[in-house]
Formats: sequence, structure tokens, C-alpha cells
Amino acid sequence: MPAKIYEPTVNRAKSIGEGTKIGAFCDLGSEVEIGRDCNIQCHVSIPNGVHIGNGCFIGPGVRFFNDKYINGLLQAPIVGNRVRIGGGALILPGVRIGDNAFIAAGALITKNVPEGETVVGKW
Repeated sequence: MPAKIYEPTVNRAKSIGEGTKIGAFCDLGSEVEIGRDCNIQCHVSIPNGVHIGNGCFIGPGVRFFNDKYINGLLQAPIVGNRVRIGGGALILPGVRIGDNAFIAAGALITKNVPEGETVVGKW
């Protein structure tokens, strides 16, 4: 099944895998890669260069950031396979989230999250 993208959404992504669903009012930057069978809810911002693995759930209003310094040095986050990210979470530049991790709603992710880890609050 091809990817389903609900409108209005700004889509400049490099690739979106089969079976992935992307909600309305999302912003997908260039060089973004999203795997197969993901569910990305509405109002999600995924800037240039972010990589999201297969089978991920990203709740509404999640924001990824890729600009670590004001000078524009981009360090896009990388999300592993089968990661679940709750609504309103903030994922800061350069962060790597391991496979099967769970990020609670509203969490602030400032450093790498190991595989299978559950994160609540600031990490």
C-alpha cells in the first residue's frame, strides 16, 4: 500500500515508505527519510535531514529540531525502528533514538535515547 499523506501538508521529503500515514498540517523538510508502516499524526514538524525508521508512531504536535547552533550547523535527529513518540514531545538536534524506545507525551529529548528505553520528562 502506498504512503497516505493528508492535506494540507508540506512535503519535501526524500522518501516515505509504503504503508506510512502522515496527518494533515505536517511539515516535512528536504532530505527527510521516513520508513515503512509509520503513523505520523497531525501538526508534526520534521525539518531537513531527519531519518525515521520503520513502524514508528509519532503523536500530534511533535517537533524535531536540526539546527544545533545559530550559525546553521545542521545535526538532524535519527529515530530507530518501532519508536513511539507521544504528542507534543520536542526532539533536539543531533539526538539518536534507539529501536523500540518510548518517548512520553511532552518529553524534552536533549541526548541520545538507548534502545528500548522509556523516557518521561526531560532526558
